[in-house]
Amino acid sequence: MIRTRLIIASWLLLLVPALLLGVGAWRLLQNENTRLNQRERQSAAVRLNTVASNLELAIAEVEDGLMQRLKTFAGGDLPQLLSDWREENPLVRNVFIWQPGTGLIFPDRKRPASDEERLFIRRYLPLFSGEIAWQPPPADQMPARLNASPSPTDSVINERKELRLLASKAPTSSESVATADLAAPTGKTLWRSWYADDQLHLLGWYQPAGGGLRYGIELEMMALLSRLLSTLSPPPGSHEALALIDGNGHIFHQSGAFEITDQAPEFSHSIAGLPHWQLGFFTNPDQRQADSGFLLIGSLLAGSFIAAILLGGSLLLWQSLRHQRDARQKTSFVSNVSHELKTPLTTIRMYAELLEEGKIESAQKQRGYLQTIIRESQRLTRLVNNILDFSRLEQGHKDYNLSDFDLIALLDEILDRQSLRLKEAGLVLTRQIDLDSVLICSDRDAIEQILLNLIDNAIKYAASGKQLTLEVTRTKTQVNISLTDHGPGIPSAQRQKIFAKFHRLDSSLTSSQPGAGLGLSIAQQLARGMGGDLSCNPGPTGGTCFCLTLPLLRGRT
Repeated sequence: MIRTRLIIASWLLLLVPALLLGVGAWRLLQNENTRLNQRERQSAAVRLNTVASNLELAIAEVEDGLMQRLKTFAGGDLPQLLSDWREENPLVRNVFIWQPGTGLIFPDRKRPASDEERLFIRRYLPLFSGEIAWQPPPADQMPARLNASPSPTDSVINERKELRLLASKAPTSSESVATADLAAPTGKTLWRSWYADDQLHLLGWYQPAGGGLRYGIELEMMALLSRLLSTLSPPPGSHEALALIDGNGHIFHQSGAFEITDQAPEFSHSIAGLPHWQLGFFTNPDQRQADSGFLLIGSLLAGSFIAAILLGGSLLLWQSLRHQRDARQKTSFVSNVSHELKTPLTTIRMYAELLEEGKIESAQKQRGYLQTIIRESQRLTRLVNNILDFSRLEQGHKDYNLSDFDLIALLDEILDRQSLRLKEAGLVLTRQIDLDSVLICSDRDAIEQILLNLIDNAIKYAASGKQLTLEVTRTKTQVNISLTDHGPGIPSAQRQKIFAKFHRLDSSLTSSQPGAGLGLSIAQQLARGMGGDLSCNPGPTGGTCFCLTLPLLRGRT
């Protein structure tokens, strides 16, 4: 018991660290998966910010370039210059001139030259009539991050402005115009967003210094967006996509390896210059499921590792317990065999000494003593044969002496020799043998050993039934020998276990009978070694039926 507890305690010492290792591995995998996801999101956010900065830079360059050109018109025939510029520049959709107190001067509000001008006037009528301020609302102005501290985009825009100013100082055919423009007061420029018909419009205007006159343009949004889309390069990841989302939340353009359906972006970035428009970052839902497989696969690997440890520990525990059980069984076997060997030897010695001393004068008693000596010698022979057979079968060295013989004659011979033992045990043997002869090729001694073991079991455990029946039947390929008793029987759950070595039923009947639990195990192994089998079945009217099957001699009937 102490050794068993020690084995179980050792297994628990293996189990607890293995479980702790498994929990720790799973937590590490979970943390690593979270860390990888965070790094991927941070990297995606950097890429999204870079693309958004490129878009903002492109918008700022377009607006700045248009304003620089717009300043050059100061002092000329503004209506004509603006009209010519609209015709030649695809980025200019409409032009206008506005003066405080007078309102819209060009185009003519009462007599517009085209439907486009009519729609333009109607679209911006609240602005031109003074109902709405020219200053953009705070929600449409530059994001706070750009006002608070210059971003890399602002730096690049300022640098490019300086380059343009330097380039304008170089000698060109229009040097006088550029010089005059640079020498003139800067004036005021502004871009204002405007929403009409659920669409975004951009209106830019210039007001020279010291004057109230304002003139400007309406930007052609499709031309601007077409330029922006060229900078919207697809993301490097095959499971990523970028989308330009308008103010209504609709995807205007997408770039990536998969089609965006109705899913929400992982995160988005507002675009300075396009109020309420956003640049969204999307991931493929199928790829997200595939990425989540990292944690699953890692967990499976860690689980397999822990399971292997537990399985190995359980196997070692099972082997230790089995070896301990086998050791107890072998110890019990040695004790039981020693007792069974000692009993017939003691009886033989006692009766032999009485005969040798000549104290027994009755011839009948002398004959009875001699029969007892012979019977105990036979019992001793069977015990020794069982031990020898067990040893050979365990080592795989059992040799079978096969020969052709008549099975019926062998059965009659065995039963005749055992009739006295059966009679003394109170058993009546009934032979149901309707066959004259059955030729088989087998081992005579092994068959006899099997039958003697079955008869010994019947004498030990089924003598209360008073009846023992031996029946022989034959098929085309085998012969069946059934030995049926009318004893207490064997529970169904134990009918296969009784053939295991050292196994004995735990009952008051078996505990009162000596035995090592080897007889049936040896009998079954001998039967299978000769190509047959030995099985245990319930008797037709109670008790137990042992059925021995043996192959017939080929070519004989």
